[in-house]
Amino acid sequence: LPAALGQLQSLKVLDLNRNQLTELPTALCSLAALEKLYVGNNEVTCLPAALGQLQSLKELSLSVNNLREVPEAVWSLAALEQLHLDSNKLSSLPAAMGQLQSLKEL
Repeated sequence: LPAALGQLQSLKVLDLNRNQLTELPTALCSLAALEKLYVGNNEVTCLPAALGQLQSLKELSLSVNNLREVPEAVWSLAALEQLHLDSNKLSSLPAAMGQLQSLKEL
């Protein structure tokens, strides 16, 4: 993905489903208005630590990837209401997920 993606400051929804992405660029973590991020059906193995900067994010879909763990940054997304992690390679979820007070769907 191009680094210029980070310049789309009014972007609210980013749908990257069904590509062959193995990672997400750190540039997308500067999308302050982003509310929904769909990254399902890819080959993502890790997420950028800066993901925690997406404080407007309400929905994060990471289904059907190759994630072995969820980075600490995700647990600091205070506005997050929906988190989809199915069909990954996760063996557990940390207790820190309890910090997601707005979470309605997991």
